[in-house]
Amino acid sequence: MRWKTTAFLAVLLIALGSFFYVYEVRQGPAREKAASEKDRVWKDLEAKDIDEVTIKRGGESIHLKRAGEGWMLAAPVEAKAESRPVDDLLSTLTAARVEREIDPNPTKLADFGLEPPAVEITFKAKGQERGLRLGAKSPTGIWVYAQQAGKPAVFLAPDSLLRDAQKSVTDFRDRTLLAFERKDVKGLQVKTPSGQTVAAQLKGADEWQVTTPLALPADRELISGLLEKLKAAKIKEFVAETPKAPPKILQKAPQKTPESADAYGLERPLSVTLWLGEEKERVAKTLRFGKPVPDKKAVYAQREGDATVFVVDEELLKAVPTSATALRDKAVFAYDRGKLERVELESPKGKVTLALEGGAWRITAPVALKADEGAMGALLSRARDLRAKDFVADAAARLSQFGLDRPQVRLSVWEKDAKEPRVLLIAPAKAKEEAYATLAGGGAPGPIVLVDAKVLSEFSRSVQDLRDRSLFEAFDTRDVTRVQIQRGDQTLTLERKSEEEWQLVTPKTGKARGARVGDIIWTLRNLKWRDLVAEQGWEPGRYGFEPPATTVTLSGKDGKTLAALAVGKREPGEAYVRVPGQPALYAIEPRSLGDLPATPEDLLL
Repeated sequence: MRWKTTAFLAVLLIALGSFFYVYEVRQGPAREKAASEKDRVWKDLEAKDIDEVTIKRGGESIHLKRAGEGWMLAAPVEAKAESRPVDDLLSTLTAARVEREIDPNPTKLADFGLEPPAVEITFKAKGQERGLRLGAKSPTGIWVYAQQAGKPAVFLAPDSLLRDAQKSVTDFRDRTLLAFERKDVKGLQVKTPSGQTVAAQLKGADEWQVTTPLALPADRELISGLLEKLKAAKIKEFVAETPKAPPKILQKAPQKTPESADAYGLERPLSVTLWLGEEKERVAKTLRFGKPVPDKKAVYAQREGDATVFVVDEELLKAVPTSATALRDKAVFAYDRGKLERVELESPKGKVTLALEGGAWRITAPVALKADEGAMGALLSRARDLRAKDFVADAAARLSQFGLDRPQVRLSVWEKDAKEPRVLLIAPAKAKEEAYATLAGGGAPGPIVLVDAKVLSEFSRSVQDLRDRSLFEAFDTRDVTRVQIQRGDQTLTLERKSEEEWQLVTPKTGKARGARVGDIIWTLRNLKWRDLVAEQGWEPGRYGFEPPATTVTLSGKDGKTLAALAVGKREPGEAYVRVPGQPALYAIEPRSLGDLPATPEDLLL
């Protein structure tokens, strides 16, 4: 009998599999399509089929027409349309469903808000004109009373139809300020209301040159930032479509109407022109800025060749350079970081010479020491990022006039294969918050500029400021296999069992918290001293080292000590440490050491 049961189950399984295949695989798509089309107002319609849409509400009419891949507004204004709200409307419209029929032959359409309707939508699709009338919302607020054009029945439709159809003309209108591709911009021109013109042109791949009124290197970052702002900017509000010209009457001064171009400050605007494409096929796109609109933090604006007046964010106008000084390159000390071989710094803290050896910086004079890579990186980055606040003189011939013949700071850098170093000179200016700076050497001298006075202190660095302050040579934390913490008569010993697992072995045994042990290892690896208290270790008892309060030792697989630290006295804002076997005593930030475990319970799980 058992084989009969097996055979029956096999047949049943085959039957179920066949049913699943036919019902879900073969018939599933058709069933899903039928379900999606059930109760739809227009079952044969998709968004791509619609070519025109007209929305009427009250005395307003919005007419939209498909134009290639996008849409255009045909009324009440002729303008490019924003695709997103139009697509939303079409998707909602083509997916509209009859949720429930309310009255097949209503006698009072006004009871449903349909006489007159709140919104009437007509559209052309597949050569036919169709329509939908929308009235009031149902008592629940999630449906709207609707009526299909040419049919009497009133039904409930989703209120999303009403929401999308009640968007304003501005919502449907494209708000792109200037349409262009960043790669196509080859030139830039700014003209002020007084007639002053400044211009720049792209040279090479990404270098800009001021061409008017002088030939100067241009500020690449400023121009790049302006172009990004112009490309991303959106129109905040449309104000007027065709401003009227002031009437021509015989008066001492022409009258201005509220709608005149001069009322918006666009008769004598500040203009920005972008030159797109190569010279023979160059196209200009110009944006004109008028009067400010303080209550909206905006400014009136207009595109050249388009009468429409609109407002844009005032921050866009602030980004426009209106003078050669604003447009020119403000980098004071440009150099190639990858080619540096030697650096010399003279400041009130003395003279320090450094050289790049084996990919790392070393102090070579007045003493030979390993340099702090972080401190050197910060110094060189600050020099490269130094920017002029203003230009005082274009020629650096009169250094003595600005105290630069005897500068407070002199930074010299030698690049590979360069015949002479590039030299940055900085001296205090008359105003306490400013300093004079210039580039000397490395070719033609640079202009004399004003910079922030704080650079005088930022570039004042001594040997102690630039030397490496690490207490230990770098090691791989994974190489640590044993940690020993001695505090008074108690010694805590931990041994690594796996990459993340640690075991406390003395004074008791137990599984230790791996993260806690890892913190101790990382603390010692990255510990840096703040001050050298006593280079020869005089008076160790004064700093709590007879004996030390705590000693931490990290050992490797072969028992070799990777790092050892003796911790002495702790005071508010300061803690004293030393490396056993070395005389020097150091002060560190107490928080950099953290709280070292004192008992087995501080480590055990």
